[in-house]
Amino acid sequence: MSDVRRTWGRYSSAFAAEGTAAETRDSIRRLIELCELPAGSSVLDVATGAGYNAFAFTRAGCRVIGSDPTHEMLLATRSGWRERGFDGDAPCVEAWAESLPFMDGSLDAVVSHRAPHQFADVNTFAREAARVVKAGGTVAIADQSPPDGYEGWHNDLERMRDPTHEHARSPHEWLEVFEGAGLTVAATDVVYQEHDVAEWFDRVDAAPERREQALEMLRTMPSEIADVYRYEQGRMRTPQCVMVARL
Repeated sequence: MSDVRRTWGRYSSAFAAEGTAAETRDSIRRLIELCELPAGSSVLDVATGAGYNAFAFTRAGCRVIGSDPTHEMLLATRSGWRERGFDGDAPCVEAWAESLPFMDGSLDAVVSHRAPHQFADVNTFAREAARVVKAGGTVAIADQSPPDGYEGWHNDLERMRDPTHEHARSPHEWLEVFEGAGLTVAATDVVYQEHDVAEWFDRVDAAPERREQALEMLRTMPSEIADVYRYEQGRMRTPQCVMVARL
């Protein structure tokens, strides 16, 4: 765990540099839309990173707490909170996704954006999220998500780029995770995040030999998923599963 913290501490400045445009991603917009949370809802943003998802939910009228296991990421969140002129200090807590320091039934919603593929134990995260939300509460994710049947290829690509990558789940796999935690899936969508491939590597400081091997995987990807990832002229996209469940 200390290795993960050190690694993501190094990445924090690159993520913080993405700026306000990161708050308008289709995956965040769709997550907010599908959650349908009323103004004033108490929301925990798990693995908030540089805080973009937390900022967007705050703009939508929610009372948001950002959690992350990496101190440097929380510093970036606090800095971004001040830069955006939100009231007071950013509510933050340093915590792992699998151990949320909140009482049972104390929150209206738990959300996580662009992070669950890094969780060591996503089933424990789902159970923890279900524990801390109120009856009828919301647990929702938006995260990179391979097409059903191509989980292995996608995760091999991501681990080649970033050795800290754990496991990105297909929509079918996410359905099993949520149902296993006693949650009922209410809405699902798939959106796409476009990347400049060089920046995609730079964000995690990918080693040169890993970049070349990942590029070879993109060049030779199965034809059945070529239109999903659309790798051409130095650009690509990744599918993002947005899934909302209720307790």
